[in-house]
Amino acid sequence: MRIIVNAVGKEKRVAFLDGNQLVDLEIMRPSNEPQVSDIYLGTIVKIDQKLKTAFVNIGYKENAFIHLKDIPATKAVHEGLKLPVQVKREGSATKAALLTGIIELSQSALVYSYGSTFVAVSRKIPMPEKEAIQQQIAPLLSEQEGVIIRSAAVDVPFVELEHMLSKARQEMQGIIANTKGANRKLYSATESIASILHKHPLATSDAEIICDDAECCRQLKASFTNVTLFHEKGGIFSTYNLEVAINRLLRPTVFLSNGTSLVIEKTEAMWVIDINSGNFKGKSDHVASSVNLSTVSEIGRQMKLRNMSGLILIDFMSGMDKQQLATLRTRMEDMAALDQTTLRVEAISENGLMQLTRRKRQKSLLEEMHCTCPVCEGTGFVASAQTLIYQMERELRGVFASDPSYVAVTVTMDVMDAFLDEIVFDGDIDWMIADDVKPFYRISQVEH
Repeated sequence: MRIIVNAVGKEKRVAFLDGNQLVDLEIMRPSNEPQVSDIYLGTIVKIDQKLKTAFVNIGYKENAFIHLKDIPATKAVHEGLKLPVQVKREGSATKAALLTGIIELSQSALVYSYGSTFVAVSRKIPMPEKEAIQQQIAPLLSEQEGVIIRSAAVDVPFVELEHMLSKARQEMQGIIANTKGANRKLYSATESIASILHKHPLATSDAEIICDDAECCRQLKASFTNVTLFHEKGGIFSTYNLEVAINRLLRPTVFLSNGTSLVIEKTEAMWVIDINSGNFKGKSDHVASSVNLSTVSEIGRQMKLRNMSGLILIDFMSGMDKQQLATLRTRMEDMAALDQTTLRVEAISENGLMQLTRRKRQKSLLEEMHCTCPVCEGTGFVASAQTLIYQMERELRGVFASDPSYVAVTVTMDVMDAFLDEIVFDGDIDWMIADDVKPFYRISQVEH
């Protein structure tokens, strides 16, 4: 595993490479918007009992919301209630940020929780060790405290786990001590590159880390052995062809080496992935099944890199029998089990339409790096020149019916050419050409 760290500049980026293939990407940008795991002192401003939610003022320009079940049982819920809340899911252009009153603070081998009592241990830890950890840590927890033991804890002495628990508890007590006064941020989840690597499952002790910033290298060398400072000219991501790889993640079409392709598109309600056989090069009597199975690992990789979440529909090639459908589902479930984010295969139809759900916490890569197009306003389409000339004809006939002294039309060249080619019009028009990508026209007139 090779880890490429771009720490120079405001935006920090970390790329994880398996050979030359990008398998994970972390992008850290400074932001004033509520980020996942940020903690605020919030005030409940409205309660909606029908939806079982409350709207919370956290001092940000828009109210966030919280499900009533996520408010600790020790709190008497009412409008005006002040309480510490943590961002559970970032907001978007159409949805407010989702909060929780169950506060979590992460350490490298455990997650401390305040507001609910429980002990949870990673499924990746074998049963004997799992039971031992549960028995040892449960007596250390007081009321309203919980803990999630990460898979990394299997190699950590219990005394170190106890130290992590104590450190997180002290941090939480400091946050509670600051819950007085106006709504404001109590804790920022913005992390250093070193802390992100400590918690990342791919950042193993033998991973090769190459970083372009001397100070960042110094910090990383305190915890990792194979750290190298990047000395070459040009950007580190350009040198390792990562700029190209990231740009490809923002495009809808993904081409596979066997000639097949994926088309990935985002709608307001869901993500849609369409499988195309294209120039499939495999030799098989069951082309549909072979094509579909060949895309499974790439689908998993794309979901992870693009940070796709919520409802995901995959339109696999049709023509599979029941056994092939079962095999495809099993392969997808095996792929889902490798995802660090909760991913479930919900259903698959006889014609190969599969439904998945992936937990949402942060914005997708597309939402993070792109904004709504001001030309098409996010639809992906604009009125064609053909549509505009018929609209313009109707509008001009109305204008000339009022007998103006002067009519000017500001128009793009493609619209003017189409109008003059197709529309027979006797009015005297002064054409003015606009240099614009989007086809448009604007009519100006002077009345008598």
